[in-house]
Amino acid sequence: MLKGLIAEALNLPEELEKVLLEVAGVRSRLAELEEAKKAKEIEALKHAAGNGKNETERKAVMATFLAGDEEYRRVLAEEKQAKAKLQELEAKVEVVRARVKLTRELLRLASAAIEANHAEALKALELEATEAKREKKNGEAWQADWIWIRGEVLELGKGKKPGVVKAVVETPEGNRHVVYANGNGTAEKLASRLGSKAVIKAKKLESGNFLAVAVE
Repeated sequence: MLKGLIAEALNLPEELEKVLLEVAGVRSRLAELEEAKKAKEIEALKHAAGNGKNETERKAVMATFLAGDEEYRRVLAEEKQAKAKLQELEAKVEVVRARVKLTRELLRLASAAIEANHAEALKALELEATEAKREKKNGEAWQADWIWIRGEVLELGKGKKPGVVKAVVETPEGNRHVVYANGNGTAEKLASRLGSKAVIKAKKLESGNFLAVAVE
């Protein structure tokens, strides 16, 4: 989900600019059509001035002249289409602007969820939540860096030691992790997820890779 939001945040401004350019183009064309229409109406007015005895007759002559002018009719038809197109584009601008605003707000909420390490919010965003846990090793306390990795198992191979499975897992936001597993059925479970999604509880190793302790 976060990957999609980031893509939206990058693409929407470009989409908005494109629509605004279309709006500007249609408005420019409408201005040209208005000038062409006025020129024809002036021509009709001049024609009516010498072919009508009074205001009523001149208006009738002018209307007849314009109705019979093919170019004037074409300008009116194109103007009608352009106005409809402009209305459609202006509505689209409002929709894209609303999407920009919503995407920015969602990204702000996602950032807050990541900073607070809020498990439920991160799950909804398909992100990884981490939790700190104290354990003992050789009688000394040490900090175990547990992490929940949610993603698709893309690759599977054998580790250097017998029975060890090595997997590459890609999270929804595009991060790739190398995860090892062995013993307690963990390796078998991880291997069975090849090509599908998995939820893995893992411990971070000094190498930067991870050792799976549970696979769902």
